[in-house]
Amino acid sequence: LTHYAITRLTNLNHLAHCITQNVDGLHRRSGLPRSRHSILHGCVFTEKCETCSTEYFRDFDVGGLSFQTTGRICIHCHGQLRDTVLDWEDELPEEDWSMAPSTMRSGGFGNYAWYVFED
Repeated sequence: LTHYAITRLTNLNHLAHCITQNVDGLHRRSGLPRSRHSILHGCVFTEKCETCSTEYFRDFDVGGLSFQTTGRICIHCHGQLRDTVLDWEDELPEEDWSMAPSTMRSGGFGNYAWYVFED
């Protein structure tokens, strides 16, 4: 229910951006636009093309950890798809990290979803 409320706040332009470490995909499944959502630790339901960076959000756990190939192929460029879940030694994904508002990038996150509200 909370994820739907966050999506609603985003649609009403009360929420500027959502930054999360959750890997369960519930923010995205609730309809939160990917362009307003930084997924810092990856998602068990998302695989990404290593060639063109197209993301595929699945109805099933894609398996893998630390950007392993999933055995599936991108329908756009035929590149290999890789899981998106980080392992301990993996760097935060640059694209998601750069989407995160700069005021949040300097602080600690803990195990929480952070929400940036507009004035």
